[in-house]
Amino acid sequence: MERECLILHDVLNNKRPSDKNEDILELALESYAKLIDDKIQNELLTRLVLDHSAIARRLEVLNKELARSEELLAEAQQIAMLGRWDIYRDTKEIYWSKSFYDILELDYSHKPSAELYFSRVHPDDYEDVKKSYELMAERKGLWTKKYRLLMDDKREKWVHLIFNTKVDSKGRVVHNYGTIQDITEMKKAEDELKRYSQHLEELVEEKVKEISESQMATIYALIKLSESRDDDTGNHIERTASFCQLLAKRAKELPDFADEIDDKFVDTIYKASPLHDIGKVGIPDSILLKPGKLTDEEFEIMKTHVQIGYETLEKVQEQYAYNDFLKMGMEITLYHHEKWDGSGYLYGLNGEEIPLSARIMAIADVYDALRSKRIYKEAFSHEKSMDIIVASSGSHFDPRLVSTLVENQEEFKLLYKLINYVSGV
Repeated sequence: MERECLILHDVLNNKRPSDKNEDILELALESYAKLIDDKIQNELLTRLVLDHSAIARRLEVLNKELARSEELLAEAQQIAMLGRWDIYRDTKEIYWSKSFYDILELDYSHKPSAELYFSRVHPDDYEDVKKSYELMAERKGLWTKKYRLLMDDKREKWVHLIFNTKVDSKGRVVHNYGTIQDITEMKKAEDELKRYSQHLEELVEEKVKEISESQMATIYALIKLSESRDDDTGNHIERTASFCQLLAKRAKELPDFADEIDDKFVDTIYKASPLHDIGKVGIPDSILLKPGKLTDEEFEIMKTHVQIGYETLEKVQEQYAYNDFLKMGMEITLYHHEKWDGSGYLYGLNGEEIPLSARIMAIADVYDALRSKRIYKEAFSHEKSMDIIVASSGSHFDPRLVSTLVENQEEFKLLYKLINYVSGV
């Protein structure tokens, strides 16, 4: 090629070329152009071969990395006991990963099918799972389900199935896919933890009950001690507690009180109602035991027993902030002398401003006071007591609670007699 280039150079440098030289020049140019073209093609071909070789090597590396990634994924799925599944709606093709087969404890040679899968579903869960499977063709988005499989040897295996869907441009489900995970050991741990938690709750409840009973015994002892200052009160604590419980039970059956009274309320008011007059420990005997009518000044002192009792319980509540028993006891203690029309004390609350527990206590307290002998009066009959309470309906007492008392008055009459009979009064 160098020779041709030299000849071409000589011809090009001849300023006045002859006709012969012009022919040579033309041939030389054609030859040179062909040489250049061949060289470029050879270079391009060489580069293409080299590039192809590099791409092939890169593809080989990527394929190895992909294969390794798939191996690691399969290994991770086996470790996590996690299988992959796919259902292609158009072709009805079903795919299961090896770990999916492992979870079902099936040989890899089995062709994936809905029938084969459902042969492993526990009979007790079959209908529910079948229904979920049928909904897959319509359901969009992610959802999950936990249920049992039943192995050939009758072992139960808990699984967690995750469903997802792909839709086409028309919103039609074309692909269901997801995972299945063996959660048997996890379920065992959860059940064991649940049993342990239940046992712990029972232990705590038992201890709380022991403490509550101890607290109740102490409180009742203090109340009985304060009550012993007045020999005429008899079993006032026991009776008013039972009256409150009975009235709350019957009111619970009415729509007006359905949102406020439940079984816990009924139980709590029975325990908390004895606290209503605990503040009387701060009232002098000269006033508390006075046989005649109190003077205005003496009555003002007597009214302070609700505040004394409330403040006493408030100090106890500082140690038991979430104690429902004390909370209701404080309500009853402070507000059981309020009246429905606002003429009561200490705050002149009216209607539903007065806590329901205190409204119930007000009726129970007055009914028992009317039925019982006091230093200033003889015991009234049930009938006379009921007349007085009915006359005060809407003024002193919540009229709905009075109606409840009237409708169930025979129960209250019998309860009063039974408690007195049992206690020997």
